[in-house]
Amino acid sequence: MTSRKDYIRFVIVIIIAHTIAYLFAGGISYQFITKEFWEEPNSLLSAYLRTPVNVELWNYAMIWQIPGQLLRSLLIGLVLLPIHSSLKEWLVFKKFLFFSGLLFVLTHLSSAVPSPANIEGLVYMRPEFIQLGFIKMQPEMILYSIIAGLIFAKYAYKKEVK
Repeated sequence: MTSRKDYIRFVIVIIIAHTIAYLFAGGISYQFITKEFWEEPNSLLSAYLRTPVNVELWNYAMIWQIPGQLLRSLLIGLVLLPIHSSLKEWLVFKKFLFFSGLLFVLTHLSSAVPSPANIEGLVYMRPEFIQLGFIKMQPEMILYSIIAGLIFAKYAYKKEVK
């Protein structure tokens, strides 16, 4: 039988996995792949996001970045609670594949909000946004999904002592 502690652990691990993976993958991607999209005055992202170009707007984003990710990951954890028991029975590798794939597809590739790197963006954004960003933005989301999937698969369930 699943205890309340098991459910709490499950959600907390999802919060930790998402937040660590998000910050790590975003930081690595920013430094090595997408910095130009953020820091140039007429960059791809400055047309519609808060970027370091506008310090006041960027400061707001930096203040709310961690709380926003904690809220997102809490919601992910809560919506997955109904399948907690099923996932518990899976092998670690299967949990990794499921959670990594779920995050990549639902939080990124199939997101309902258009981005230069997702399907909605391919449909609704102007071609110049897609041409500049689609390929260059994929490594960040792949890395995020892999890291979060690994953390989730390893720590979401307590090892049973037999």
